[in-house]
Amino acid sequence: MVDKNGKLFGKINLIDLLIVLVILALGIFVAMKVVNKSDDSAALTQVRISFFGEETPDYVANVIEKGTTILDSKENVTMGTIEDFEIGAPLGYDTNANGEVQSVVRDGYNSVSITAVGTGELTEHGVTIDGVLYGVGHTLTIYAGKAKLYLKVSGIEPVA
Repeated sequence: MVDKNGKLFGKINLIDLLIVLVILALGIFVAMKVVNKSDDSAALTQVRISFFGEETPDYVANVIEKGTTILDSKENVTMGTIEDFEIGAPLGYDTNANGEVQSVVRDGYNSVSITAVGTGELTEHGVTIDGVLYGVGHTLTIYAGKAKLYLKVSGIEPVA
């Protein structure tokens, strides 16, 4: 099989063959790490995610529309589509001269509640969407159509 010149079957150099096999094994290893082998599509379900923001400027709240998509600006994950939203009185707090915390109402600001429907994997810790775990209390900056808002996840439930 290996001749006196170190060639396998008289044609292939043994050292070259080992190098090719090592490179091939490395390529297979990298491919297995990069490619997601599990089929998560079976565990995906429709979820309703609620968001809440205490103080949002009027000009931002006024451009929110039903049917627009919600995008997590940091993770670049589309979380769903706005099903409903509500604009209410702002919930601001400030410390007075005596050091007491009191509620304040700032002109030009509103509270915003958004309900969106998306697809994800429900777990005991929240919902995983495109590999990102979101739980109640999660703070994030989202794009809701043309609006950019800083909100908290206030609820997660399966769509009935």
